[in-house]
Amino acid sequence: ERQDDEVRVVEYINHPTLYFEDGNTILSCSSTLFCVHRSILSKHSTVLKNLLDSLDKKSLRGCRHFIMKEGADDIEALLNVIYEGLRVDLPNITVESSPLLSSTLRMCTKYKIEHHDAKMLASRIQQARNAPYIPQNGVNVPNPQYDANAALQEDLIIHPGSVISLLRECGYDSPVVLAPLFYALSRGTWQFGGCAVGHHIAPLSHADVERLIIGVERLRTYHADFVTQLPSFPALVAAHKAQCEAGIRKYWATLGPTMLRATSGSRQPIEDWFSVITQARANPNILSSYSVCAECAKLALAEMDRRREALWTNMPAYFELEG
Repeated sequence: ERQDDEVRVVEYINHPTLYFEDGNTILSCSSTLFCVHRSILSKHSTVLKNLLDSLDKKSLRGCRHFIMKEGADDIEALLNVIYEGLRVDLPNITVESSPLLSSTLRMCTKYKIEHHDAKMLASRIQQARNAPYIPQNGVNVPNPQYDANAALQEDLIIHPGSVISLLRECGYDSPVVLAPLFYALSRGTWQFGGCAVGHHIAPLSHADVERLIIGVERLRTYHADFVTQLPSFPALVAAHKAQCEAGIRKYWATLGPTMLRATSGSRQPIEDWFSVITQARANPNILSSYSVCAECAKLALAEMDRRREALWTNMPAYFELEG
């Protein structure tokens, strides 16, 4: 074995918690030293095992010495997962904790750390703010972490473009994971341009930029079709068809101006449909004022639910995330 002459002049600093006196392997990142246990690292990562088994045998302080390309923060995140598991407050990922968690996920992916919490972390990062609805028992329900007003406080949220890039890099790229993030990014198009032009899509690949453009056009087109195309109910008996269906059509004709000319325009169709449906369901007088009976009002609300669900279900197809 040989001493690593080229780093002898460095003034080393032992990491405060990850320099074990009984360790037998030293990892160095610039001037920071980590003294760890070869058997533990090899057990958790085949990539690290191959590195530690390499023929290049440098030594430092009587231990095998490996100079790491990553920064000290990244290696710290990796070793913390190996030694302590993934101890993060998963339900409350914030913009402050996101950089550390992103680093952890990248390092776990790079070094193939098979830790079940890493998959949970990937899921929670993408759900933390950007998905307004999440699967629960097979049904999409409002995400308790989602803040519809967060667009006014952009610096307080985890940007969906960055999350898309991170998840792509780490291989968590299923349509179910990515579709809510592309939708969240499409909701923020009002922020595009200005002095920070290009900032919002900078993390995306060229292919994902094109997916965003295509998806925005398709989503808003289908949304406009749904609010302007009047429904029909062929199963209604003649008496109800004459009065109730006519009333439903009159009510439906008001949805276009209400939903397409709203403050947010057509950027948040999932939320806008939810709002209109909730109001109509909570206040029966809305439809009854158009001479629609209670039973036919239920049919109208069911059709509104169906159209909203169709928008959400087809989100992966709108953004070219399938196949």
